[in-house]
Amino acid sequence: MIRTAAPCRASGFTLIEILITVFVVGVGMLAVAGLQATSKKFNYDAIQRTAAGTLSQAMVEAMRGNPGELDAYLTTDASAVTASVDCNGAGAACTPAELAAHDLYVWGRLLAGDEVLADGEAAGGLVEPTGCITAATPGLYTVAVAWRGLTGQDPPDADTPATADANNPCGVGSGRYDDPRVGGDDDRMRRVMVLHAYVADPHAP
Repeated sequence: MIRTAAPCRASGFTLIEILITVFVVGVGMLAVAGLQATSKKFNYDAIQRTAAGTLSQAMVEAMRGNPGELDAYLTTDASAVTASVDCNGAGAACTPAELAAHDLYVWGRLLAGDEVLADGEAAGGLVEPTGCITAATPGLYTVAVAWRGLTGQDPPDADTPATADANNPCGVGSGRYDDPRVGGDDDRMRRVMVLHAYVADPHAP
């Protein structure tokens, strides 16, 4: 009797299975990479916003320490304030007006990160900052800080509340926050944080 050998059953992966596995793993890796990029953007924005909040509060405290010259702190761009008398130097005796000018100058440098250097270049602060201080009603001041974000976003529309931070004009039209992919004066890259604070004016009736 002639016996025939039973056919062997195929084992291992076929080429189709390998290709499907590679495709699934590739899609998963792309998703992880995208998630990581998004996470970095959110982390960057959070760091910038935290710095803006800290520096805004520091300016409010400086104003409270020099209440006789509150009007001298009003500005539409603290980064444009030129050097003033150094009120931090040894034996410095600044007038209240000189102290206000010095505070604004230092604040503008801190916003730009000039106080932290790496290889001679500013390494701290915000990207393309604009610092603004305005007075709404007697004793109520608005400190706004604008900076350049990583991505463009739609400007505020009619449905955006008038009191929203995005409607604060700080830095608008300065050319620092235009989206190069769109062109024109759009301010789509602008981010802004607004702090409202009460500062008692000893000259107020």
